[in-house]
Amino acid sequence: MTGSVRKLLEDLRAIVVPPDAPPVVHTVASLLSSTIARNADIITAGNSRLPERALVVAAGGLPPDGGAECWMRARFGTDGSGEVSVSHPCFLFALVVLLLEEWVDLPVEQFLHDKVVVPRYRWLRNMSDFLVGSLRNTRGWKREEYFAQLARLGFTHVSINGLGGPRPYESGPPGERYAWFYDYSPDLDQFFPGTLLSGYYPPDYLKTNLQRLLENATSARKFGLVPGLHINSPRSMPEEFWSRYGFLRGARVDHPRETFRPRYTLAMAHPAVQHHYRELIRAATRAVPDLGFIHVWTNDSGSGFEFVSSLYAGRNGGPYLIREWKDDEQIARAAATNVMTYYRLLSEEARSVNPDFRLVCDLGPFYAERKYLVPALGNGIDAGEFAFFEAPGGVQTDEDLTSTGAWRHIKLDLADTNVLGVPFPWLVYERVTSATSGAILTGGTPRSLAPFDINAEVIRSVQLGLADPLEQRLLTVARSWVGERFTALLVELWTLCDISVRAYPQGIPMSTFGFPWFRLWVRPFVPNIEAVPEADRAYYEDFLLATFNNPARVDLNNDMMWNFLTVEEAGVKRSAIERDVLPPLQEALGRCGKVLRLSRLNNNARAVFADLLDRLIAARCYYTTMKNTVAWIESVHGYLHASTPGERTHRREQCRAMVLSELDSTRTLLELWRKSPVHFMPVAAAGETLHAYGTNFGALLEKKIFLMERHIDDEPFIDPDFMWRMP
Repeated sequence: MTGSVRKLLEDLRAIVVPPDAPPVVHTVASLLSSTIARNADIITAGNSRLPERALVVAAGGLPPDGGAECWMRARFGTDGSGEVSVSHPCFLFALVVLLLEEWVDLPVEQFLHDKVVVPRYRWLRNMSDFLVGSLRNTRGWKREEYFAQLARLGFTHVSINGLGGPRPYESGPPGERYAWFYDYSPDLDQFFPGTLLSGYYPPDYLKTNLQRLLENATSARKFGLVPGLHINSPRSMPEEFWSRYGFLRGARVDHPRETFRPRYTLAMAHPAVQHHYRELIRAATRAVPDLGFIHVWTNDSGSGFEFVSSLYAGRNGGPYLIREWKDDEQIARAAATNVMTYYRLLSEEARSVNPDFRLVCDLGPFYAERKYLVPALGNGIDAGEFAFFEAPGGVQTDEDLTSTGAWRHIKLDLADTNVLGVPFPWLVYERVTSATSGAILTGGTPRSLAPFDINAEVIRSVQLGLADPLEQRLLTVARSWVGERFTALLVELWTLCDISVRAYPQGIPMSTFGFPWFRLWVRPFVPNIEAVPEADRAYYEDFLLATFNNPARVDLNNDMMWNFLTVEEAGVKRSAIERDVLPPLQEALGRCGKVLRLSRLNNNARAVFADLLDRLIAARCYYTTMKNTVAWIESVHGYLHASTPGERTHRREQCRAMVLSELDSTRTLLELWRKSPVHFMPVAAAGETLHAYGTNFGALLEKKIFLMERHIDDEPFIDPDFMWRMP
């Protein structure tokens, strides 16, 4: 047979699904049948009973030449038959979409022998706040579509354990915001009660959470993705639990400067506690027998281990692990042994059901215990991030893991959830291709919120071997989106935005996940925040990550009673944003607006450029706000440190310019919010939270503008004794 792959697929009479095929095989068979192979029946048959003009779809089989561990293969014959197969089910959907999107118009002759793709990463894992965290209730997000998107991009594993309801069950005293940290990466006990915790969480709450978990697992299987969990664990128990089981109290794990009520985890050394966690992991593997991994993060969000040196409250714990005075090394060794007890417990129970299960342990917080933990890894227990804290004597590297057989899972920040869909394809390419591990963890912007996300296309291109060279790949994608005439312009706009993003200075506080916590887009940037009456500040302070006596309420350079930057450092970063970040963004905005004014622009191209324009406007507002954050630090703290009248006058002028800049940017952001149909930021559909703004965002911007206009000429001031306030 000669002709194109398209013709062969259109002439198929059967799509053959092997007996006992995983769900993704049926998914792709249905996809082929509903799109291009409309004359083909989907049948179940072994290789010995194949009809004519049949396409076999399989997960597994003999590997192609070359001995690759992971592979994707397509092969067609002159008789009109063929086969698409993969080493692991997680690659099948990506292969079939590759066939339909990239190969369909190629000649069949190119497929008479195996056409093989070797994925770059054996594990490309998604850990997204849209699935396991605070963005799971974002307006406009389509959950099922997200799983299909991840599979198309070449992701292999996905975290699925987001809460089912809009709020975590955890609560706290009035005015405390710490409970919101239980909103993401929930522990096992938020889905399964266990004997020890029976009656402490409402059955409907657990049922709703478990239902969401099972739905996500089903969606993962449908597209071949390996389901797993990302948990903050061991996590604290409900307060009333300790009135009955106080003798099981372990470590205090909350941050004392962020909470009014201490949180405690269980004492892992106690046999009853170990039995409790065995019950939980057994329940999890019964519910999801193909559970492929659990990623454990600790020392944050109400979780932690006894006596580790990085607990926010300092080394502490119950009576079973350390019972008398010990030196630092003895404590570190005992704490590490306790940590490994938990890791091995989870791993052994899960691997008894799924031998391919892996436990991923973030070792960043364990800077004193790490030298005892690393040699104990292996046998399915891997290392996550190392460098959250610097270890004495240096941070362990991949070489330290070689003898253990443990993998290192590297996290790559490839998506910004403050402004969605901002393009920086070159930077994404550099980060993805520079990763030395075969196991990568990253997020991703849902296509339902950012339909023209070139960053995601770069991840796909690297994973599936399409990005050689990247320049050609970007041109190919741009051409498919806007047509030949505007291809070069779109790539130039991506490049300008990439220049802007990579020029953003490191070390600016509240730039990433902390951006919504401190309400920077809606709180007034004024010389003296306390000059705004407390009642007028409530609209944003109700969701601000700061206790009533945390200076973060009145000082943009402060959180938990420590300062971020010096006046000089703030000035350097402000200048860098003005010089290197905003100009290329402004140029991209001007060129994008110009092309949208063309009368002959077709509808497809117009949609792409209009979408990009609004995201660029939002990005400019974001970077302007961050510029004004450091400008506030520079001018207000500079004024307070000034020693001469001339310097104070200069700082007052700087402060007024900062306020005017932020006012102008906020008015632009408000106009964008009112007019744009683009999902340029996450918006919580169920109401405003600590982690995301709500549908009242426009009203909050209006309040910010009103207060800034009223207080623009106040004298700069920060109460140095704010932390001693009483409520």
